[in-house]
Amino acid sequence: MTEPTEPTGPTEPTEPTEPTHGASQPYTYPTPAGAAETVPGEVTLSDDPQPPTSGGRKRTGLLVGGVVTALILGGAGAFAFQTLSGGGSQPADVLPGDAYAYLRLDIDPSAGQKIAAVRFLGKLPQVKDTLGADDPRKQLWQLASKDASNDCVARFSYDTDIAPWLGDRVGAAIRPGGTADAPNVAIAIQVKDESAAKDTLTKLFACDKGGSDTELRMKDGYAIVTPPGVGDATLAAAAKGTLAQNADFTSDMAALGEQGILSAWFDMGAGLKEIQKFSGTTGMDATALASAKGRFATAVRFDADYVEMAGVVRGADATKSVKGDGSEVASLPANTMAAVNVSGADQMLDSAWPQLKKQIESLAAADGESDPIGMVEQQLGIKLPDDLKVLLGRSFTLAMPEQDLKSDVPVLGAKVVSSDAKRADELVGRLMESAGVGGDVLTHKVEGDKVFVATTPDYADDLKSGGKLGDSDTFKVAVGDVSNATATLFVDLDKVDALVKGDVHGEAKSFLESLRAVGFTATNTGNGEGSFTLRVLGD
Repeated sequence: MTEPTEPTGPTEPTEPTEPTHGASQPYTYPTPAGAAETVPGEVTLSDDPQPPTSGGRKRTGLLVGGVVTALILGGAGAFAFQTLSGGGSQPADVLPGDAYAYLRLDIDPSAGQKIAAVRFLGKLPQVKDTLGADDPRKQLWQLASKDASNDCVARFSYDTDIAPWLGDRVGAAIRPGGTADAPNVAIAIQVKDESAAKDTLTKLFACDKGGSDTELRMKDGYAIVTPPGVGDATLAAAAKGTLAQNADFTSDMAALGEQGILSAWFDMGAGLKEIQKFSGTTGMDATALASAKGRFATAVRFDADYVEMAGVVRGADATKSVKGDGSEVASLPANTMAAVNVSGADQMLDSAWPQLKKQIESLAAADGESDPIGMVEQQLGIKLPDDLKVLLGRSFTLAMPEQDLKSDVPVLGAKVVSSDAKRADELVGRLMESAGVGGDVLTHKVEGDKVFVATTPDYADDLKSGGKLGDSDTFKVAVGDVSNATATLFVDLDKVDALVKGDVHGEAKSFLESLRAVGFTATNTGNGEGSFTLRVLGD
């Protein structure tokens, strides 16, 4: 077979000039210009690399597997050499405003984010070498291209074919009108040189066996990649209004705050209806999907001490907001290794039970059961949902102390704050009896409005005595303010590290030792609205 000619890119790229802004300053979205020049979906080039004789058609998969993969993997190290601008346009400036889902990667975020990322990632041994590289994206592009199943892609040189035009941002939007096999997706890749980007991307797409029908357009410093037949429609939709001009999108992202290096947005009302069409769902599940409301936005961002995934939910079904209180997890013993708390579950069940009951009955009907709720009530001698509300209570906490796990049964326990603690304790006994669990396995006792359950009497006493877990710096940084939290998770990885010492080796051991804790907090901020944070702390 004739060897393909190695494509080359321009040697003198034109660098754009971008305004700067501080770490806390939000991105601004300028009014988009009209549709820019287009490139026909099937382009013939005299120096096109010859397509291979075998391998599947990847179309936009080539782009994701090469350019986007390199950006994602190289994002951490790129902070070390990027300027601190963080300004300029975003993919949302060129993608259509009718999109119901959006994902964005930005390795040139705000100055504060880059500084925080360098400080945090410098604590992780796996990325220290990457941070010191002149251009980590080059190394990772080479890695991605070597692993590509298509040899044609591996022939592209990062220095001559990719670096001259590749920008710092990429975004993907999913719009109505697609199918399960062919979703209506548009990918926007920031470019520094539209001509070089057009030339190289066209050649990349030509690496597909038999030629590529992926469509490519250039618009306002971005390469817009779409499936066949929708390129013009995508630009026409963007001309009517971009995602950055979508009022819901902009308000949700403003509520989210700093968008960090990675962010996503999903309109559940529009998106779940599309998913219903894709899946062909019918019956009760279809009704639930069609009636869903609200939007979800999330971001991955850095602090010098942790990497955080933060999110907000807005405009969801206006069920009554439940005010949480995570003080019970903060008052656990200081030797706590892991804990999870749910606050306000009894109130949540008031509004959630009708839908939950329907789901249980629907699942049971598929197995030929006509009255699953009644059967459980009869077998356990309980009343649903009333007894479930008593058992979960105003606050339900599971906890595990620091230990060596040498005993047959690990030490763990639960603390319930209930409106009827005596009834809750009775229910615990019934559940133990039903499960065949004796008193030598679980201890349970009542103290005021609290029920304590544990695998050892000593730990039940420890839970009863309480402690000052919430005073530790690790807890404070991992979960933040839990005074209004409806859900809290805390894992002290330093204690986990001591627990598994001798069982974990090599890079896994090194990585675990570089981490300090994991924390999660969720809070209701209003009717149909909430927020959450998930943090991983470095040592």
